[in-house]
Amino acid sequence: METSRRDARFDNLKGILIFLVVFGHLLELVGGPAAAWLYRLIYSFHMPAFVFCSGWFARFDAARFFRRLLYPYLLYQTLYLLFDRLVLHGKAPLQYTTPYWLLWYLFSMMLWTLLLPLIDGAKSPKAALLACLAAALASGFDPTIGYNMSLSRTLVLLPFFAAGHLAAGGGLRGLLPQLPRRGLIAVLSGWIALSGTLLWLRRSAVRSVWFYASRSYEGAHYDPELRALLLATSAAWIALLLLIIPKHPLPFAAALGQYTLPVFLLHGFFVRSLRLLRPDLPPLAGIGLAALVALMLCAVLGNRFTAALLQPTFCAPRLNRPVPNLQKSRTGHPAH
Repeated sequence: METSRRDARFDNLKGILIFLVVFGHLLELVGGPAAAWLYRLIYSFHMPAFVFCSGWFARFDAARFFRRLLYPYLLYQTLYLLFDRLVLHGKAPLQYTTPYWLLWYLFSMMLWTLLLPLIDGAKSPKAALLACLAAALASGFDPTIGYNMSLSRTLVLLPFFAAGHLAAGGGLRGLLPQLPRRGLIAVLSGWIALSGTLLWLRRSAVRSVWFYASRSYEGAHYDPELRALLLATSAAWIALLLLIIPKHPLPFAAALGQYTLPVFLLHGFFVRSLRLLRPDLPPLAGIGLAALVALMLCAVLGNRFTAALLQPTFCAPRLNRPVPNLQKSRTGHPAH
């Protein structure tokens, strides 16, 4: 797709978010309270924002579903499970109902895509969003909902996918308060600053699992009020990012934002391998080193060359390409 036809604001946003995905995974190797706080701050919004972007561009198409979602999920689930057993010497069984680590996103994308007809068929966009929010809060009461079928994350993050999809069609206009742009930015920034401050002040009591959306209230030891607060904070982050990120291409971020899938699917092999070394990184220097390595991984994996080279692993080939008819009629025109 030509750059002129792309939405540079979303390229910028996706580029920033995919860097945070890699950076967040690398921060798990860094000790200290500062790294833990930064890690939780990133996890409070980066995946909900990614889900919002996915919803913005999502559409229900059977061929696209099989070629761009089911196919790469099956392929990379197999590759990661083999990698886990052969390289990491793990004991992960070869199965396809519980996504391996970061592949939950592809599995949830399949489920969200299948839900699009229901979201589009709702009486009103706001009613659809309200129903998704109710499902996100109610799902936590079921202790059996978890990693299997990526069901917990699918339901908890469903409001962000629906919001992105509905907002792209103009169905959520008027949802935010009618404040001047600067006033709205100030309100959202204040909310985020307050939540970040509380996250630091209460860091000894905060659990990282709260931000994963992968377990029930019982399994993660929290309650629906806290989940609602976390969802609201994620929504504030998304709204603020959409307001402040420029509509013109940003250096590096816009280019990276066009090739987020290779970074997402491939960086896990490096991060998992790095964990084998168990590096003893000093707290503050470790944060800087993690950021530098994240930038390097994004640069190596998030470019046109890598995307073209590994395209057959990201998208299944078309099986219904028309076969050119080489027979010609006597008049020289192609035969019917």
